[in-house]
Amino acid sequence: MDALVSPVTAARAALAGAIADLAALDTRGTGVEDLLALIIDSEHATRALTGLGQTWLHRSVQAGAFTDTGLTCADALSGLLHIDLPDARTRLRRSMLLTDQTTLTGDPLPARMPGTAAALRDGEISLAHVSVIDKFLRELSPAVDTETRERAEQQLADLARQITPTTLRQAATRLAGWIDADGALTDPADRRRRRSFRISGPDRHGMHTVVIVCDAEGAATLELVCETLGKPGVTLDSNGHDDTGDGDTRDAAEAAAAAAAERVRDPRTAAQRDYDAVFTAITRTLARRDLGTTHRGLPVSLILTTTVADLAARAGLALTAGGTALPIADLLTLAGNHPDDLDTWLCITDLHDRPLHLGRSRRTASTDQRLALFATDHGCTFPGCTAPATRTQVHHVTDWAHGGTTDIEYLTYACDRHHRQIHTGPLGWATTTAPPGHRYAGRTLWHPPALADPTREGRVNLHFHPGDLLRDPDPGPIPDGT
Repeated sequence: MDALVSPVTAARAALAGAIADLAALDTRGTGVEDLLALIIDSEHATRALTGLGQTWLHRSVQAGAFTDTGLTCADALSGLLHIDLPDARTRLRRSMLLTDQTTLTGDPLPARMPGTAAALRDGEISLAHVSVIDKFLRELSPAVDTETRERAEQQLADLARQITPTTLRQAATRLAGWIDADGALTDPADRRRRRSFRISGPDRHGMHTVVIVCDAEGAATLELVCETLGKPGVTLDSNGHDDTGDGDTRDAAEAAAAAAAERVRDPRTAAQRDYDAVFTAITRTLARRDLGTTHRGLPVSLILTTTVADLAARAGLALTAGGTALPIADLLTLAGNHPDDLDTWLCITDLHDRPLHLGRSRRTASTDQRLALFATDHGCTFPGCTAPATRTQVHHVTDWAHGGTTDIEYLTYACDRHHRQIHTGPLGWATTTAPPGHRYAGRTLWHPPALADPTREGRVNLHFHPGDLLRDPDPGPIPDGT
């Protein structure tokens, strides 16, 4: 007698069969009406499955699917589905908002966004609509009462069934303004929680964009810095040096005379002077060692690395421990003359991009070993990870508890998130060093869990080694090294 097939297995098989049937259709001669019907139906089906997936995800978390992984739910989900960590976090949070709950006594509770959840399961709205409503609710002041929140969510969900996400965003902005028309529901604590600081880039000119969202206190502080250090003539060299005296080596009269002369010929715009002012304030803080002497085992200094070939040619890019790339010409300037006497470390690697032997009998890596790792690994070695050296920890490729040694040949960088993913559980990753003859000999190989890849073929991180992307492919298979 055939074994009973579970309803879930049968439903999955039916779904796969339906997709296969659609994929097998020859639509080259299909009429326009049928083609448009396929487009509409597939969009509705995708949305409905997305809504159902939110429920399945939340149920899996409640059932403890990720409990034994040693990871956060977001880390485990990111590795399982090959999605970015912010996306995994968003999915987990939305799954709680769009799924019915139960109390500790077993009584049912509706979803926190019931109207939105229903519209998504009906295939009437997309995740872009959900994002608009989610953002609207998160940005409402905590002082807004529950009834008003629920009514607003339902109204926006009903409206989302009829309009685009962009139009919905405009409607949400108007609704938020109506709810708090006089601004009485916004207090200093509410404004402060919206603060942020983000650096993006570089663009094609090598420039980075910094966006600061600050409250009144932060604005007043920045204003003070710009008013004092951003005056004409101060930090005129645009590199953070204050050449107006500051009481260091010239007396007050000479400093005042020099400052007056500089103000006359200062060619900078107000925005450029403000940038130099903030830059000077930051570098002076670093020079005073207010942040300590080490971070993650690396000196709290400007640390740069480049290769012998790039240095000799004065071309290419150097890399900082924080992950910023800069031209070799800038590296030479910084290495020889950094503002406010801030210490600078320069690590130079050979053509093979590997360090010489540097061993240690203790479990923890030394500062020299961490600097050598920065010069070769540059950052986390997990495939695709962009965490720079300043956000990583030293990992023994063969665990110290299992006989691994603290020798530079057997150490690598791993960020906190990916370091936790190394374990022997069903969702655990493993690390090895690529052997001689491997395409990436000497580099760290990360082996995915068998659940995600039954072959567990080792992978390397190419983010910090873009030149490897231009290598000619090997004619034969890549040795795994396991």
